[in-house]
Amino acid sequence: MTVKIDQEKCIGCGLCPALAPEIFAMDYEQGKAIVRKQPSEITENIQSTADSCPVAAIEISKND
Repeated sequence: MTVKIDQEKCIGCGLCPALAPEIFAMDYEQGKAIVRKQPSEITENIQSTADSCPVAAIEISKND
């Protein structure tokens, strides 16, 4: 699984790093969230964080 943030959609609200700081961080120069580290698995917290994004900028994709 891969976690990505669509930088075009991201509004930099800071919700994802607040909910899952081990995975997400803020790039304050860009004013957008970034993926700090790829998770080894998609936990309920990571999925919930993605689902909570107000602009649906967090993408979770299956690695083929």
